[in-house]
Amino acid sequence: DGAWLAVLPTGKGVEGAGGQHVISTRSLDRGKTWEKPIDVEPADGPEASYAVLLKVPSGRVYVFYNHNTDNIRQVIGDKPVYKDGFNRRMDSLGHFVFKYSDDHGRSWSQKRYEIPQRDFEIDRKNPYGGKLKFFWNVGRAFAYKGAGYVPLHKVGGYGEGFFTSSEGVLLRSANLLTERDPDKITWETLPDGDIGIRTPPGGGPIAEEQSFSVMSDGSLFCVFRTIDGHAAFTYSRDGGRSWDPSQYMRFADGRLMKHPRAATFAWRCENGKYLY
Repeated sequence: DGAWLAVLPTGKGVEGAGGQHVISTRSLDRGKTWEKPIDVEPADGPEASYAVLLKVPSGRVYVFYNHNTDNIRQVIGDKPVYKDGFNRRMDSLGHFVFKYSDDHGRSWSQKRYEIPQRDFEIDRKNPYGGKLKFFWNVGRAFAYKGAGYVPLHKVGGYGEGFFTSSEGVLLRSANLLTERDPDKITWETLPDGDIGIRTPPGGGPIAEEQSFSVMSDGSLFCVFRTIDGHAAFTYSRDGGRSWDPSQYMRFADGRLMKHPRAATFAWRCENGKYLY
């Protein structure tokens, strides 16, 4: 209908505080003004956070986000960062879920649907052996060769710097773009194996906020943040099932790009070029 649709987490407190929830809002004048936000999840429910959107050919819009469905109030963290050994920020764990809108974001489905995540090594090594998963996502969802893809950033634990280890995966759905019954949508976790997208050999334990772009030759490009002083990247030539060994981002003359632990995204533009 020509509107711009945005989703975001909000709340009365700081990032991650209780009451954090996902809202959506529409603009009919290309972002100059925005309609009154509506709740995707209520402010008085468990934390709901870090939402991303994907529109499918039918016009349906999906919103994917973290949800603390079990209303967990503390998890084991590293001492002495957490003096009593518990982290109480609950916005990056629990269940990865979605809702959908068939009216251009004016309303959202009452029911939420969980996306299953396959256990990786990083999950099994967390204090709960993977039965409780730590993760979040700020990566843009995308369509590729008839399938829907949603990034996910898996987390190994909580401590210094909040997350103590992280890596990237892709949740792939072969029928998301065409299936009308949300209960029949299928998912698999990529890459194959049980290790996600990590830093280059010898790099640190943080590899997160993976940003994916579909290249003109059909390969996938992924760039992500680290704590090594440089962003890193990798390519997949088989739809995300395997990835080249990661490398640090460089300028054309070979110099390493300096980069802190901060957002580092790439987009394919309408003219076929790419913006980093």
